[in-house]
Amino acid sequence: MQDIEFCKVRYPNVLYKPIALQFLTENDVAILELSVDEEDQIFRLSVVDEKHYKLVPKNGITESEIKKNCERE
Repeated sequence: MQDIEFCKVRYPNVLYKPIALQFLTENDVAILELSVDEEDQIFRLSVVDEKHYKLVPKNGITESEIKKNCERE
């Protein structure tokens, strides 16, 4: 919650997205986009989106794959 408040104060004109990273295996991670709702002074985190990625060494990805990923994002 303090990171969200920091972003609101420090960067008031920026659209922020709270995220969490979870290791699934040694080389597989999930990145979760979260939403925070408050009701009766109780905060609730919900997962908005979840994406899975495989961590590879630098030589494990080609230049064309990097370009393709940049174009998608």
